[in-house]
Amino acid sequence: MRYRRGFIALSDERDVPMLLAIRNARAITCDQICTLLLNNGTEKCRRSVLWRVDRLERNSLIERIDCGRLLSEPVFAITRPGLELLELRGHALLSLPATTREIVRRSQVLHSVELAAICAALTQAHVLISWQWELEVLAQNLVYGGECTKDFDALVEVSDGNRVKSFAIEFERTAKGTARYGDLRKVLDAANGVDTILFLTPDPSILYLLAVELRSVNKRIGLALSRAFRSSLLSTNVLSNTSANDVVTFREFLFG
Repeated sequence: MRYRRGFIALSDERDVPMLLAIRNARAITCDQICTLLLNNGTEKCRRSVLWRVDRLERNSLIERIDCGRLLSEPVFAITRPGLELLELRGHALLSLPATTREIVRRSQVLHSVELAAICAALTQAHVLISWQWELEVLAQNLVYGGECTKDFDALVEVSDGNRVKSFAIEFERTAKGTARYGDLRKVLDAANGVDTILFLTPDPSILYLLAVELRSVNKRIGLALSRAFRSSLLSTNVLSNTSANDVVTFREFLFG
């Protein structure tokens, strides 16, 4: 059988999972793609991942994002043709349809890459059971009026080897104003389906700002530096929103 010129034959077992990973993350580095796909069994070797990334890029299903000098490695996002292809394969996402005018904003790139780094770290440590990206949470809420009434950055399940626990992740890259934190407290108090939230930030001053602003929220909230969490994961020291602002490991905080 001969294919028409310009046609690309895609594998549901190999190409589609890669496109889904890139779409759901919004923006993701090449190393992060390798980590996710190699550890979930989709791919067997890094060389194969890099070949597939190059092939999808050459066929305009994914594209590189210009990050200037901010990041040392290529960052990829899905394109409109990539979204159209996923929709044809039965993988439509209401929160990011192919008709979307702007697939990823420049202001979202660093935020998305850091979340992908956190996901990759949990995956590589073999403690991650499941990870729902913000786009998936948003789509679920739009379609089903989901249990989780806030569009968290991620909904996560992890295991310590014996027990499995779920929690939400929020990544706070920059500080908000006082009024915004007032609104956030109301949203968190009203959020259904989630009782434990991990706030991560790159900046110690933002961490302590969050500790003050979120002290009264009626959820269990842990706060940690994102770099420390990527390095230590369940062993990371987190600051809790208890009246005493206890500092415990994330394992103790989560599994109690």
